[in-house]
Formats: sequence, C-alpha cells, structure tokens
Amino acid sequence: MIGDDLDELLDDTSGSRASYRGRPAGGGRGGHGGRGGRGRARRRGRTAPKLIAILVVVTVVLCGGIYGAGKVIGRVTAGESAIDYPGPGDSSVIIQIQAGSTARDIARVLASAEVVRTPAVFVNAAAADERSRSIQPGFYRLKQHLRAADALATLLDVKSHTLFRLTITEGMTVKQVLTTLAERTGQPLSTLEEIVKNPGELQLPSYATGVEGYLYPFTYDLRPGASATATLKSFVDRFRTETAALDIEAGAAALGRTPQDIITIASIIEREVKNPNEGPKVARVIYNRLTDTSGRFRRLDLDSTTRYALNEYEGPLTQSQLASSNPYNTRRVAGLPPGAISNPGKWALESALHPADGPWMYFVSLPRSNVTIFATTDREWQEALARYRSEGGS
Repeated sequence: MIGDDLDELLDDTSGSRASYRGRPAGGGRGGHGGRGGRGRARRRGRTAPKLIAILVVVTVVLCGGIYGAGKVIGRVTAGESAIDYPGPGDSSVIIQIQAGSTARDIARVLASAEVVRTPAVFVNAAAADERSRSIQPGFYRLKQHLRAADALATLLDVKSHTLFRLTITEGMTVKQVLTTLAERTGQPLSTLEEIVKNPGELQLPSYATGVEGYLYPFTYDLRPGASATATLKSFVDRFRTETAALDIEAGAAALGRTPQDIITIASIIEREVKNPNEGPKVARVIYNRLTDTSGRFRRLDLDSTTRYALNEYEGPLTQSQLASSNPYNTRRVAGLPPGAISNPGKWALESALHPADGPWMYFVSLPRSNVTIFATTDREWQEALARYRSEGGS
C-alpha cells in the first residue's frame, strides 16, 4: 500500500507541473501580456506552497515506508526466519504432503503441526538444499519441535516416507501383498486374510472369482488409521480406474473368453516372462493350446501355475511337486486354472486382450539371456530346450 500511495502522490505532483508548464509564455489574445505575466506570478506564488507541502508529504511517506519496511523485514528475519527450534525434537506427529505442494505449502503444514517454528525458517532451509525438490507427496512421521534443517533431512529420508507407502509390484500374489501390508501397518495378517476370504466389501468386479488378480500393481500412500478393508478396497478401486479404458469385458467377448479368463491369462503372462514385448506371443501360445483340436495339447503344462499352488517361487520344481494333485497344476489338469495366479499389470492385461498372430505351441524363457524362445514344431521345441539347458535351466 505504501508503494501505491506514493505513486498516486507522484502522479498528482507531475500533473501540477504539467499544468504549470503548459501555460503560454505570453498573455492571451488581444495583447494582454502584462496581465498574463502578473497572473503567472500570482499562480506561481500559490502553487509553490502546494508543491512544498506535497513534497513534504512525499518525504514523510518515504521515510515512513522505509521504517515500515524495516519493521516488516525485521519480522521476517529476526522473527520468522531467524528463530528456529533448538531441537532435537520430542513427541512424533504424522503429516501429509499433497501432490504439487510448494516449499511454502510444505512449510505451512510443518509449522501447523509444530514440527518447525515458522514457515519461513523451513523455506530458508529448503532453499539452501537442492535436494528439497525431490520431496515426495504422501504421509510422513516426524518429531515435533525440530530444527528446520533436521525436519528437511527427515523428509528426505526414504525410511520416514516408505513407512506409509506400499508398492504392489507386477506379478505379486495376494498372499505376498497381505504379508507386506501386515508388516507395514501392524494389522494382523489373519484379519487381512479373513477380508480376502469374504471380499464383499471390496466391491470386486462382478466377474471376479476371487481377490487374486484385482489388487492393482501401483505405489500407494497408506492413510494412517484407515481400516484394513478400506486399504484393500483402495487397491481394487485402482484396478477399476486403471483398466476402465481396456474394456476387459468387450475384449474378452471378442476372444470368446470370459473377463475372468483374461485376468487369469494375464496373471500367467506376468509370471512367465520378464519382457513386455513378449507378452502377446505368450498369450498366443496359451490361446493356441486352449483351442487345439488335434488332441496333442490338452494341457498348458505351465510351471508357474504349480508354483502358485505350492507357494514355491525359488529353484527348480521336483518331480513330486510337478505331479502334485491340485486344480492349479496345469500339467495334470486341462484348460486354465480356476483363477488368477498373480496381480497383473497393464501390459500383461493388454497382451491377454491382444494376442499376437502366430502358430506357436511352446515357449521357454532362457535363464541367462532373459529372452523367451517360441516354437511350433517338436524339433523347434527340442532345440529350444537344448538352449535352455545350456544356460543352466533344468
């Protein structure tokens, strides 16, 4: 406001000067020069005190402005910026940083929670450390009454953030998700398992035969105090959001399959191959076997489905394991297993919905080369197996 008032006063002063200088040097028409001169003298006499008065006001305003500014600066530097908690902090508090927050936004949250003394002291600390740009949105646990530099260090410490963050990676099973969630939140694993057994409140898609396949791979910010049901439902909600554009039901109908079949096939693709570009070809092998009329390929013969049933994901499977009797053993049971064997990501779902064109009936992923070989004939398959074994496969 001081600046605005000062501009207005200066505008008035310049207007007076323009009006004065704009008068003709001589008198008006009709030779009244003498009278004009005396008029100018009188007007000059009246204008001069006004100018002096205005200049005095301007001077007072300027001085007041500098003094006022000094007081304001004093509050920022000596008050907000200079005053910091001595640390090392005491009781803890949980704060949330929203996506898109500026340093000033974060500072207000911290000051409101009494983590730092003032917003300004944190803004200064953040400005002095370029790493502050990497602060992620989410929930954090911090001590109260910290030095601003210590508060910033805590926000930059991955451990203070990951406590309230859970990443469901592509291909994780429901069992793996529940175990991680229980460890992260302290909620009993048995409670989580009971929700999965009776998933009505999770609002699964109508075509789902169970929870497996519908906990969408994503990095979630866990809301402190949220119920186990609400947390698990957020994973299912994410599935709905991320797959809406895929139109799984229409895609399944076009392939002559059910939507649940698509989820199951995608979950197999997720566990069988590492490279997304190989997904459509693996999908084609599965579809070719499911629709084979020769009688030679009545079963899928997949290790991944047996591993799921046995919860065994490391090392080679034994002959007794491969011969185990369960509905997920696709070496013994024809067709697809009764449900998904993992939670697939979007690329695997797209592969299941859009299989490549080809005659392949076999595939094997090489352990060292990390590529998948596809075969159509028995001879090609034997060659692929030989290469697999040469890389240590068994």
